[in-house]
Amino acid sequence: MQLSRLVLRALAFASALPATAAAQVVDLTPRATVFVEPSSTSKLTVINPDVGLTVTPTDWLELTAHYEADIVSGATESLKGGRLSPVDVVSSATAFKDTRHVFSGGVGLVRESTRLTASYSHGTESDYRSHSFAVTAGTTFLQKNTELTLAYGRGFDQVCTTGYLPSDSPSVRVPLDSSEGCFTSAENRATRDIDLDSFQAGWTQTWTPTFATQLVLSGSLQHGFLENPYRAVVIAPAGDQALENHPDNRARSAIALRAKYYVRGIQTAFSGGARVYRDTWDIVGQTYELEAERYMRPDLRLLVRGRYYTQTEALFWSDDYTGGEPQDGPRGQYWSGDRELSPLWSYLVGGRIVFRREGRPGKRIAHVMLGFETSISFDLMKTALQEFTWGGKDADDTLALIGSIGVKGEF
Repeated sequence: MQLSRLVLRALAFASALPATAAAQVVDLTPRATVFVEPSSTSKLTVINPDVGLTVTPTDWLELTAHYEADIVSGATESLKGGRLSPVDVVSSATAFKDTRHVFSGGVGLVRESTRLTASYSHGTESDYRSHSFAVTAGTTFLQKNTELTLAYGRGFDQVCTTGYLPSDSPSVRVPLDSSEGCFTSAENRATRDIDLDSFQAGWTQTWTPTFATQLVLSGSLQHGFLENPYRAVVIAPAGDQALENHPDNRARSAIALRAKYYVRGIQTAFSGGARVYRDTWDIVGQTYELEAERYMRPDLRLLVRGRYYTQTEALFWSDDYTGGEPQDGPRGQYWSGDRELSPLWSYLVGGRIVFRREGRPGKRIAHVMLGFETSISFDLMKTALQEFTWGGKDADDTLALIGSIGVKGEF
């Protein structure tokens, strides 16, 4: 799924229009997102409930708590067959269900022109565990028209695999058939480490009351078990298969530039952005985005958006690992069944409606809230796989529907 989760979600794009921020005592933000791939052979549904709580006991201290879950169900093809392989991949699709829970909390110190935040999160699911922390520091100057932000995140993850030895040849390692026995003393299960470091720097500049830009540099280092523990790849013409085998290290970097401009005549804000990505697996990706947002009424605004993404393949990518030299073994040192390492392009179109009502002390909304906001969004994402197939058959899980509803209360 191309909804990839970043270790850091800092540096949200600042609005081009100046606004006076009023400190709230409590902000409560429940949200739910549904992701659906309506495939006939490998359906996938992800329900993502999410709730955040921010408490501001003083004007310089901010405390946050957050919970989210990924409730995943569907079916996935367990093998990536080559065109020379007799394996019927589609018939070997496996149904699965799992739930991921993530709890996090943080503290922020806020002064007139500086901000320092630190957070910790812990995630659990049947075959994966994660611990991570992040720190962010930011400052504004030049009459608050310029903002610089630095962020760092560190992750300590663990993934469950079959109990193979590190000395075993990759070609004899087998994938998991279920999460049963994970994180126990079972002899047929093992725990592999994943170390994650993420870095980000951002510069947001308000050039005029109606025009602002943001430049973001980001990078990450990954080390450890970077495969999918359930995914096998056919590596010989006879149908021999093995757990996919990726390099243990991956460095990733990206640069992104966004701009936002408010057109007073039509009371609409237009924004656009471009992002270029590259990693040490030789994947080069490009993302282009356009958005338009307009107030339909003082308390109702509408946003429409579009995004295009394209990437090259990883240096070890192939849609058929059964050929090459030697003829009776895998072609190359690494092999993968991950379609997100193949050449592809995708587009996304969608929109969001936001309703917001402001209250004030002495005249609160429903007698309790200083502010209330609700939003509904819907996106359609289509992916074109240029080389990836299931044993020569085109994948049919390339359309995704994403719906979200959120509520925010300020008390």
